[in-house]
Amino acid sequence: MVTQANIDEVSRLKEDFTKATSAVFANFSGVNAVDMTLLRKELRDSDTRLKVVKNTLAKIAAEGTDFQAATDFFEGPVSVALGFGEDISAPAKTLLEFAKKNKDLDIIGGLVDGSLMDKAGVKSLADMPPKPVVQSMLLNVLQAPARNFVGVLEGSARKFMYVLSAIAEKRKEENRG
Repeated sequence: MVTQANIDEVSRLKEDFTKATSAVFANFSGVNAVDMTLLRKELRDSDTRLKVVKNTLAKIAAEGTDFQAATDFFEGPVSVALGFGEDISAPAKTLLEFAKKNKDLDIIGGLVDGSLMDKAGVKSLADMPPKPVVQSMLLNVLQAPARNFVGVLEGSARKFMYVLSAIAEKRKEENRG
């Protein structure tokens, strides 16, 4: 039955699905309310929102978004941690950390830029360093050839200076003798 509340929920979900940079799907059956509240707070701190979704509405909202590829995840009791920040690994890191403490959490899979991930993919995503660290690593890789080239030029110039110094010393000794 189509109600205004369902239409509004589909609209909100579609907007969230469009704006989200990453998502992790999980089954939270058995997780108590206190733990869920703590998890939601941790997720908010990392610019992530946890949504418990109605599968039918989520499938409708996913049409025309990157989440269309994830419609198979919308089976049974499912919650979606939607990441909205630059760090696409934030939802995965937070949920995996929570899963270590709470065995009732079952991670189903994830989604990044329309690419689906299984449980192992979510773990790999969580193991990724944050964006600033990756940028720093890339910058070091890009700067390495220039640094090495400068080192080679510096070494050649240094050797040339040693040769000139040796020639100057030799001439001084010849002039003395």
